[in-house]
Amino acid sequence: MSVLLAGGGMRMGQVIGATDARGEYVEERPLDPNDLVATLYHHMGIDPTLEFTDHSGRPIRILDRTAPIPELV
Repeated sequence: MSVLLAGGGMRMGQVIGATDARGEYVEERPLDPNDLVATLYHHMGIDPTLEFTDHSGRPIRILDRTAPIPELV
């Protein structure tokens, strides 16, 4: 997963994690899209642990994992 972000008060210009020489496999600090969305929510002031209830009353979390990427916070 490669992502380019600009602005928004995040610390930019850094590489987080590492892959093998061919860029095929994660070797250090694996991240997934939930980590990125949790970071964006954190910067926008949205609580990533927020839950909604569906029409049958079951709670639904907006994210499965709620830890923002510390290097960007």
